[in-house]
Amino acid sequence: CKFDTEYSGPSGEGCNNYVLIIQDKDAYPDDSDLQQLESRSDFYLSKEDGWFNPANTKYDAETHQKSGWKYLPDVFLSGAVHGNERVGPTALMEMAELLLEAAYCESLPRTRYRPQPGSTRKPLHDSNGEEVPLEYQWKEEVMTGKMCRDGLVERGVTAPNRQWLARLVSTRRTVIIPTANALGYFRNTREEDHIDPNRDFPFDVQKPTDCMQTIAGRSINELFRSHLFPIGLTFHGGMEVVAYEWGAPTYYRKDSPGQNAQEQIAGAYSRYANGFRNHVAYDFGTMNDKVYYVRGGMEDWAFAGSWDPDRVMPCQPTTFGGYDTAKTKYNNSTLRAFNMLVETSDIKEPPQNQLGKRTMPLESSNDENNGHIARNIRLALLAMDVVEPYVSIRTVEDIKLDDDVVPAVNLRRYDGKSHRELSPTVWVPHTLPKTTISWTVGGSFEIDETEILVGPWDLLPSSLADVKDGLYPSTDMIESLVRSEFTTVSASNVNMKQGIMGTSRWHKDGPAPRSRQGDQDDENWFGPYPIFTAEIDTSHYPEGTSLVVLARAKVDKSWLTQRANVGPPGLGSLSHIVNGRNNPNYFAANAGKVIRGKRDNWWYSNPVTVMVGSSADEEDLLDESNEYHAPSNVDTERHVRAIHINARMASMPSAMEKMHDEELPKATEKMHDEELPKLGPGSSMRDEKRTAPGLGGSKSTDTSFNMPMILGVLGLIIGVGLLLIIRRRRSHRMRMGRLSNANGEDDGFSMSSYRDRTDDLDLEEDDEDPRGIQ
Repeated sequence: CKFDTEYSGPSGEGCNNYVLIIQDKDAYPDDSDLQQLESRSDFYLSKEDGWFNPANTKYDAETHQKSGWKYLPDVFLSGAVHGNERVGPTALMEMAELLLEAAYCESLPRTRYRPQPGSTRKPLHDSNGEEVPLEYQWKEEVMTGKMCRDGLVERGVTAPNRQWLARLVSTRRTVIIPTANALGYFRNTREEDHIDPNRDFPFDVQKPTDCMQTIAGRSINELFRSHLFPIGLTFHGGMEVVAYEWGAPTYYRKDSPGQNAQEQIAGAYSRYANGFRNHVAYDFGTMNDKVYYVRGGMEDWAFAGSWDPDRVMPCQPTTFGGYDTAKTKYNNSTLRAFNMLVETSDIKEPPQNQLGKRTMPLESSNDENNGHIARNIRLALLAMDVVEPYVSIRTVEDIKLDDDVVPAVNLRRYDGKSHRELSPTVWVPHTLPKTTISWTVGGSFEIDETEILVGPWDLLPSSLADVKDGLYPSTDMIESLVRSEFTTVSASNVNMKQGIMGTSRWHKDGPAPRSRQGDQDDENWFGPYPIFTAEIDTSHYPEGTSLVVLARAKVDKSWLTQRANVGPPGLGSLSHIVNGRNNPNYFAANAGKVIRGKRDNWWYSNPVTVMVGSSADEEDLLDESNEYHAPSNVDTERHVRAIHINARMASMPSAMEKMHDEELPKATEKMHDEELPKLGPGSSMRDEKRTAPGLGGSKSTDTSFNMPMILGVLGLIIGVGLLLIIRRRRSHRMRMGRLSNANGEDDGFSMSSYRDRTDDLDLEEDDEDPRGIQ
């Protein structure tokens, strides 16, 4: 591989296999992936139990898990297991750029609240050592964020979609191996040196020498051994279909355990990907029905390797000096993923006019913007979304709240009163008889039950997450909800159909319920989600009461139903993704990562605070809200119904100080390399001067971008932590992209190899790219 001749790793030149891990490093700094791969990836990757070992972290046993990283769901995305099938690698790289650009935009400004005059906090310094006033820093980041967001809007990425993409970055650990068969990709051949990697996995093979012969197979095996994937995709080419288990000859004409769930997910993949000119939406079904059966297929291995031991054979390959047999002996949790096959296109390298455009990348259309790259970007994003359900409170008394997930901020990192201090806080007068709450449910298909819980904050423990490992909600929190006098209120706008309260954006019938009266403003704010509403009675609480409001949901109970023709029979639900949301006693662990069922199968939102205030405070609060442009709901007679006093862009310092009734603490002064303050464990974001680190920009704040490790002759390079590909060239590309759109020029995707990207040209900001946008 000529493009890797300058690589200086321990194995020398060769076809290095690059793996990209997209993760919010600032929110989960103690993740073992980050701590252990930064400097000794060669050692940890060769360990028999994968690279995880708590003793290898630089955090002690009491603190190294506090961020909750072990519960962060893993997503596996693979392209080019067959080297001449080219749609997958490009779609995955384009998706990675879109994700990180949206997360970067959403992270700005990086201060929690606008700095106030007279702040006692030390000023920031630029790279030359010059002081940068906090107010100037905030205004600059606000302007940068607005330009960044406007740029996304020009390309059709609306605010709800931007927030969705940022959520996917900050609440998942996404592992991408774009060119698993690196040698085949370089040579543009199906096989890796005459061996088919998709016949190289130890499932339903007949001889121990028939598996783990390829570096592609071993690379994927190492990733599964060191993660806990509930869901995955592997992109191929040669036909157009989404296919799932079974694909092994032993189970020919048999349904798989969990086939109802797989069929529903595959149907959503097909609908969201959609079709385009001369190409219909993807067909979907089992691999045995829609493609053909194979021995040694990756999909069946990833799904059943941990629970069908009769089909798994420890491998004894002879290539590349052999491969440790222990690495193909799996525990009870490693291999239980819905890892679906996506046959992207009839032509393995389709022409550019069939790839689609960067304009409107998230719109499921069948017009000229759609194409092979565009639709598979969406398909991969859908997989990231449904790996785990989530619930989010979006409005209080018609006031639109900040999104509850902001990149680089992790509520679980802070014990004490962190959730209470960080939660969106809305003041309502005691005289208001009812307060309306609206919320959404995502990452699922059918919402079986959903409701609101409300009660005084004082009835809950000081930390809502487990103080040792960051699990949210903690056992103590659940116990407090059960035994205390919390009020539950069901959604008032549901129309029960077939025993369920609602459906998500991915359901074949679309999201339901929607806005209360078809309000277009609601539709634009909530995005393509169901909108649930309920009224809580705040008037019977004394003035000054601080209430916590939580939304919760149960989802996808129908996935537990098994088909009549299941093979092997009688085993029930076996996958992580089904059990994780429907089995409260479920527990799976591998390489330090954990999947566990939820008590009574409830999934909880982050909290929102409702302050029940005195009418005597209305005038002062209204004046301050006008001064700082805080979101408010005021009737025609100037009576306040609600005021959002700690909105991210319009916080009210006097109201916040009064709310906490104590002096605001000084901020932690730990800095990034770019002199951006970094939040440390145990710190608070109550201070309006607090700065939260972002995800990166035109200047990288992460100096540990890739740490190499060569596996065998061809090698494996792991991209550690948050993949920072938004660099100076990205700013150039965004600007050039907007200009080309304005001039009506084509903004289509290209199949050009990412090894020919222009990063290595070191373009100045005003230089023209001689090869165009690739």
